[in-house]
Amino acid sequence: MEKGLISVDRWAEGSQAYFLTNLHTDHTQGLSSTWAMAPIFCSRVTAKLFPFKFPNFNLSLLRVLDLGSWHSLSLISPSTGSKVTVQVMAIDAYHCPGAVMFLFRGEFGCMLNTGDFRWEKNCERAKLAKEMLLNALKDDAVDVLYLDNTYCNPTFQFPTREVAAKQTMTLSLGLTPWARKIFCFTSQMHLM
Repeated sequence: MEKGLISVDRWAEGSQAYFLTNLHTDHTQGLSSTWAMAPIFCSRVTAKLFPFKFPNFNLSLLRVLDLGSWHSLSLISPSTGSKVTVQVMAIDAYHCPGAVMFLFRGEFGCMLNTGDFRWEKNCERAKLAKEMLLNALKDDAVDVLYLDNTYCNPTFQFPTREVAAKQTMTLSLGLTPWARKIFCFTSQMHLM
C-alpha cells in the first residue's frame, strides 16, 4: 500500500485516514483531545469509550466501522493524484472492549493489521471472529501481515480469561468485605 493513504495506531501527519485498533495507551501515543488531522476509524465500542480517554475530542472525526462488514474509502494517491479505493473490515480482536483487527484490500492486495488480539482456543467469540476473517478472505491470501506479537513469548504465562475473572472476583471479595454481591461478566461465564 502506498505511503500517505492510511495509518494504523500511528498518529503522525501524512495520512488521509487513521485507524485505531484499541484505546490502550501504547496504541494512542501521539493522539490527543485536540486531534484535527483526519477521520479516525474504529469500532462502535471504542467510539463510545473515546470521550472518557479524550475529553473534549471532536467526536465528529470518529467513523464507526461495524464488525464483519466491508467499508469503502475513496482516497487520493499521493504519487499520482488519482482516486484510490481502499476497502476495510473490522474484526473482533477479543483483546479488550472495542479492540479490532483491520483487514484492508484494494489494488495493493490484501493487508491484515492484527493490533493486539487474544483468540483463545476454546473461546466461542474468538471462533466467530476467526470464521469472519476466513469468510472475508475467501480464497484470497494475506499479502502483508502486521502482527502484533509483543507478548508472544513462551516465558510469559497468562491466565485464561475465566481464571483471571475468578481471581479478580476472589481478590475483590477479600478487599471489600462489606460488599454483599459482586457481578463479574465475561463472554463465557457469569459469576455472582
